[in-house]
Amino acid sequence: MLAEGVAEAQAVNAGFLSNTEAATFWAEGIPEGDEHDLTYPGGDGTPRAARLYKGGTGGTLLYIHGGGWTGGSIALNHRACRLLARTSGWDVVSIAYRLAPGHPFPAGLDDCRAALRWLRPQAGRIALGGASAGGNLALATVLADGAEALLLFYPVTGADFDTDSYRQYAEGFGLSRARMAELFDLYDPTGTHRADPLLTPLNGDLTGLPTTHIIAAECDVLADDSRALAAKMPQASLHIEPGVTHGFINRGRLIPAADRCLSQAAHFLRDLP
Repeated sequence: MLAEGVAEAQAVNAGFLSNTEAATFWAEGIPEGDEHDLTYPGGDGTPRAARLYKGGTGGTLLYIHGGGWTGGSIALNHRACRLLARTSGWDVVSIAYRLAPGHPFPAGLDDCRAALRWLRPQAGRIALGGASAGGNLALATVLADGAEALLLFYPVTGADFDTDSYRQYAEGFGLSRARMAELFDLYDPTGTHRADPLLTPLNGDLTGLPTTHIIAAECDVLADDSRALAAKMPQASLHIEPGVTHGFINRGRLIPAADRCLSQAAHFLRDLP
């Protein structure tokens, strides 16, 4: 389906396996899949890396990695994307995008929107998905351009650092409240976009969004972001995985809950009407 651009992708993707050792560790032990490196035209017209995970004819999930808008990679989300494709019957297209602080808001979002425009003519039914900042970008892309479904893992949805979960899990649980405040400052350095729904989707009208499934981590500063999002979206279902921390979905080699939640996410895609 997405065979074009493979040769060009070899050059563009040469460095996309950032944090290669970590990526290899987390992906170890999962079955091989039918996968292809591609490129898509970014929001500024520059080719950007993508990886296609063949899964079936159910549709295509455009997957946006996390990393606080400043990091992350296709490689570090390899396990999740491979397992989603393998168990959902959907193809998964995982993309790279411009990162802050070198490319602040809305550069990364512009790339995600460009990826959706590129994918639409060749993919049929499309869902958007992502984790953390990637969930934020997926949600913002659908707010701007629409899609058939949303699959979100512990997304960033607002900039309120005084929620119950921000206070309860402020330190000692991985992602800290101070780090989230810093990441917002890196992504939106002037602070002038904090009320923009394309940065903080809780500030927008969410009633017209498609069927959505949200998977959150209990011990996470962002847990209340997911609760607030689900409360504003009657078409959304929410699962909060007990006892896990932010970022767990890619750590299935050591955290069994990760693969259970990926199975749940695959069922959501497979059961879409």
